[in-house]
Amino acid sequence: MRRSRVCAALHRVEMAIDGTVQMLPLPRHSPNDLFSTDFEPHLNLPGFFPGAGGFFHGFQGPTKRFMFFGTDFGPLNYQRGLDATGGELATVATIQNLRGIAERAGVPLNECFLTNAVLCMRRGDSAMDKFPVWNRYPDYVATCARWHRSVISDVKPDVVVLMGLPHLEFGPALFPELASHWVGMKTLADVFNASKETLRLPSGPLILLMYHPSMWNSHHKPFKERIIEHLSVAARRVCENG
Repeated sequence: MRRSRVCAALHRVEMAIDGTVQMLPLPRHSPNDLFSTDFEPHLNLPGFFPGAGGFFHGFQGPTKRFMFFGTDFGPLNYQRGLDATGGELATVATIQNLRGIAERAGVPLNECFLTNAVLCMRRGDSAMDKFPVWNRYPDYVATCARWHRSVISDVKPDVVVLMGLPHLEFGPALFPELASHWVGMKTLADVFNASKETLRLPSGPLILLMYHPSMWNSHHKPFKERIIEHLSVAARRVCENG
């Protein structure tokens, strides 16, 4: 088992040989009206809850070469209603579409790890309402980015996939090199029109920006084909390199 000290020794990630991930408490924040950090994640799934259940059932493995980042984990009330051992159903649109994207690109699901940018739950009942955590709580967002950077440093994925528009803000917090790469860009279409959806870090992972899979069918098909091609090329390289 491999261990990593993260966030000033407050948190630890352990990757077991069966591909599950066990975590000590995630970054905490004082109570507020926007989000909560007072919850228990599913500790025995190969990815942070809740999507890991539906995404990874039957696809465990000791390494995680592809790390997929969503934005947030949705409403606290929804999370509390999930089966503590199962996560979301495979039929949830985000999970179903993401599995389809990975399978079409030839990305092995047992090499995938699914998480979200901010490690908190929304208050309220909607996952679709505006969630201004990025602007109202920049210190907490920065704490989450540091936590993830430590995990990435330990796991050493080949590919980090950032899913959704909020990553134009969170991406540079996670990888400072993205600030100049995406300077002046306000939408994912801006990024794709400039052919800047990928960035290879020196001695680091390939970063890929993609549309969030929850509304995959509504997005521009040529851009989606480019995303799948990027993932396909990366998957072939991973298979070739063993």
